[in-house]
Amino acid sequence: MRDKSIDVGRGLLVLLMVYCHVLQFYGDSQIFSLVGLLIDGINMTVFPTFVFYFGMTAVLAYLRKPYLRALPGMVKTSMRAYGAFVVSGVGFRILREGKALGPGTVRRVMQLLDIPGWSEFLIAFALYGLLLIVLFPLLGALSRRPVVSLFAGAACVACCVLVPYGKVPTRLALLIGGRDFSYFPVVQYMPYFLAGMVFAQGDKRTRRQMLLLAVLCTTAGAAYWVADGRMPSRFPPDWAWILVCALCTAVVVLLGCGLSALSGSGLRRVFDAVCDVLAHFGSRSLYYLLASNIVIFTLVGRGVTPALSRKSIPPWTLPIQSPQGAACWTAVLLVLLWFAARLAGRGAGKKG
Repeated sequence: MRDKSIDVGRGLLVLLMVYCHVLQFYGDSQIFSLVGLLIDGINMTVFPTFVFYFGMTAVLAYLRKPYLRALPGMVKTSMRAYGAFVVSGVGFRILREGKALGPGTVRRVMQLLDIPGWSEFLIAFALYGLLLIVLFPLLGALSRRPVVSLFAGAACVACCVLVPYGKVPTRLALLIGGRDFSYFPVVQYMPYFLAGMVFAQGDKRTRRQMLLLAVLCTTAGAAYWVADGRMPSRFPPDWAWILVCALCTAVVVLLGCGLSALSGSGLRRVFDAVCDVLAHFGSRSLYYLLASNIVIFTLVGRGVTPALSRKSIPPWTLPIQSPQGAACWTAVLLVLLWFAARLAGRGAGKKG
């Protein structure tokens, strides 16, 4: 069973993530102060919410089935994310950093000894898929027990304090965090996965309680942020960082549900069009995230920047270093990726 609100919400996340990557590689925060704020806001939103939706999808696609029936799909999901990580990671080292396409470069990424930038989020989803395979009965039970999931999530957040990040080796750091690379540790972000599972199984009352919990978590994280005087650490994640993201995730989920519901209202044509576009990107999120990474790595590695021409038409009239220019060129990039997939007849045609 496919929930359209998931595709709509993930589509919004795809747009935000690609936009954030363009801002990170091309934006100039010294000239345009809004660039840094946009990057921070998107970073608070995108990965935790993707994990939340992964938890929802786990329930709808796998946990309601017998294990042996669900196993092939779970293996395929995990391997697809791993494959995307390898392609994106090797692409970053070669296309962005100019390293040689040698067996060592590829082998280190494949063996998870090298976790290249702007690709690390992909291996996290491969590991969530692996945990789903290994802990299938446990996760199925947790999805039906909100209170137990709450305590399990609290224990995961506590790892932000308990884990000695400086002593964790690379492969283990993918699970519990470390300092060698910019990891998205599976355990510390696990509360969002659990929340997604509970949300998928829960009734309206449970979902309202989860919204209240998100407000409380963000309030606690923001209070620490204000008291400390600086943003909580994202790499490795501070407990306050994990909590402060909660309301951002709730807002995206509410938007996804709201837009999906409105698509059948009196303003059907408008909302249907918006939902269809977002659902397209959301149902093919892996393609767009991977393909956009490869294009951005290539352009940045070769020092290619869109030329600015005041006498031309948008997007050439806006510098890509600005939030508006980056948004325009993000739209151009996504349209070109869509068009390329249409020409090929494949690529973006696979939902997942």
